[in-house]
Amino acid sequence: MHECETLDDYLTRFGPLLGQQAQRSMAPLHVPGRDSAELPRFNRSPFEPQAHVITASVKALRRQKALLMVGEMGTGKTLMGMAAVHAHAAGKPYQALVFCPGQLCKKWEREIKNTIPGAQVRQIRSFRDLLEFPRTVKQPTWSIISRDRAKLGAKWRAAFIMKHGQALCPDCGQPVMDKKRTLISPKQLARKKHTCLATVTDPVTGQERECGAALWQYTREINRWEPARYIQKRLRGVFDYLILDEVHEEKGANTAQANAAGSLVAACKKVIALTGTLIGGYAEHLRPLLFRMCPRTLVEEGFRWNQVTAFSERYGRIETKIIERDGGGVENRMSRGGTTKVKTVRPGIMPTLFGRHLIGNTVFLSLEEVADNLPELREIVEPVAMDDETAREYRRIERHITAALKQMVVRGDRRLLGTMLNTLLAYPDHPYGWEAVGYWDRDDDGNKLRFHEVTQPKNLHSTTIRPKERKLIELVQREKDEGRQSWVFVQLTDKRDVAGRLERLLSAQGLSVKVLRSSVPLAQREEWIAEHGPEADIVISHPKLVETGLDLFDKGGRHNFSTLIFYETGYNTFTLRQASRRSWRIGQQLSCRVIYLYYEGTMQERAMTLMGRKLTAAQAVEGRFSSDGLAALAGDDGSVEMALAKSLAERLDDLDAQRAWSKLGESNVVVDEAEGSETFLPSEPDDDEAVLESPVAAGFLFAC
Repeated sequence: MHECETLDDYLTRFGPLLGQQAQRSMAPLHVPGRDSAELPRFNRSPFEPQAHVITASVKALRRQKALLMVGEMGTGKTLMGMAAVHAHAAGKPYQALVFCPGQLCKKWEREIKNTIPGAQVRQIRSFRDLLEFPRTVKQPTWSIISRDRAKLGAKWRAAFIMKHGQALCPDCGQPVMDKKRTLISPKQLARKKHTCLATVTDPVTGQERECGAALWQYTREINRWEPARYIQKRLRGVFDYLILDEVHEEKGANTAQANAAGSLVAACKKVIALTGTLIGGYAEHLRPLLFRMCPRTLVEEGFRWNQVTAFSERYGRIETKIIERDGGGVENRMSRGGTTKVKTVRPGIMPTLFGRHLIGNTVFLSLEEVADNLPELREIVEPVAMDDETAREYRRIERHITAALKQMVVRGDRRLLGTMLNTLLAYPDHPYGWEAVGYWDRDDDGNKLRFHEVTQPKNLHSTTIRPKERKLIELVQREKDEGRQSWVFVQLTDKRDVAGRLERLLSAQGLSVKVLRSSVPLAQREEWIAEHGPEADIVISHPKLVETGLDLFDKGGRHNFSTLIFYETGYNTFTLRQASRRSWRIGQQLSCRVIYLYYEGTMQERAMTLMGRKLTAAQAVEGRFSSDGLAALAGDDGSVEMALAKSLAERLDDLDAQRAWSKLGESNVVVDEAEGSETFLPSEPDDDEAVLESPVAAGFLFAC
């Protein structure tokens, strides 16, 4: 040990030994090379790595109810998901349900018919389609429901009684009041589904209690039942299989869409969840998914559904700051002395999360493991300096907002935070058309009462072409000169319509520009791209409009947007990761470029850095260590464990596949939880591209 001065030295000397120890401690459920991939006949044959993932998934479903299938964008998750279902059925007739984004319903139907022999496919468009649903079938039968339709519930109507212009409780007959004992008008009731807060005497106990009567009620309109809830209540056990497509979008703990997914999981016998972006950089992104799909390990560890903070403290990255105040030597309720602990959740995941809760429930596949002839992918970060005029005004706005915010935060008032973020992100890209920036006083119902102005941004000339705009024009013109089409992503498309402005500026340069708006329905976006793509040099859109399921190139060669430019990035890691891989996929013939633009020294740069950290954490859980592109902005955060993980990954070329997997798994061991380590190092590799330079055994699924 005394000869090892660095982590690299240590890993060079002891890496093989660590790998052997890790290998002995794990029992792979399926190992390509050792185990064969035995599949039934399909109308089209999966690639060998896909076949191993399918086989591993079938083995997993034989021992457990649910499985997460994490495949990098373009690996063929649709094919692998449906093939795993069909292979697990082993020739028996079955009913399968697909829960997917609305724009992918037609694609799923097309893919199922092209893949599964003799499959019958139906679309569930409303609650009525479930009323006479068959309980048994004689062939592979697939049903597809849009996640937006699955969550649609019944309408509500008022239950309160109107008398002399006053709303009365239907149970106790008292006037409806809020917590401050102020009368609530019928107009205010229309905005919130209140319950009665009046004090009544319980007829059984004789004690006073809150009335609690519902002031709104379910209409039970036959065409407005929530399909997911109906399936859970009336069709439980009818569906043998459920596929949750793009499951990362159901990460919310209490959203209608996530609850609909949870209802379907409870109703179906076996579940496969598909995603290309398992996590967005925070441990909390996984907690609701794990509880809904495979809660056993969480429950065994003592977690309960509502223990959000406890889970984040154990598996997230919490930064605790202790603020000491000088109280003149006397610490009491009236002094300003003492200490205060402030806990902040940072991007990052403890490696033990993988080992304890993912390793037996997840199968991974990277794009490079599926196809060894992928074109080059380059990710480029392009900082741009603001012009002097914009920079001066930006700094002035920043000073005013920051000064006001400091005073408000001392009082526990956070109303200006969102305004600060939105203003400082948007102003450099749209320095005109601004009204006063400030915050509102509101009543208990959220109605605006009084506006407090903090600053009035100066409205600059809209005729001036700003530096980032010039940079974009230069980039897309260069791409066109090389015979390449560009897709430009922006965040501001409504009130501050950056998309519309860029359309005008680029068109003025003689470029053919199209803008994909949210007004194009989900189900028609694939057709929109096919129609407008061939004639466009550039298409502009918000990244969320194309983040899931859509390819930005035509395999027949009619259009190919091989260059993706994030003119504005935002700060949603799931959206960025999904959108940035719309072109680098199997079948792509051109080299791919992803370019990120931002203004130096602004909130945009801070957002980019945050995105880099979230991206690093997210990729690390999937076993990917990258210092390229946006992830380079994250830095190493001073993490010894991350340096260890990177060094481990860089040594993989010297080992065979099994030893490589085992060696990376040893990163679990080096984390000293007793010391309160809060790193975001991954513990097991299993996915994404840059972990392994050589093809690693795709489809590894380790037993718990």
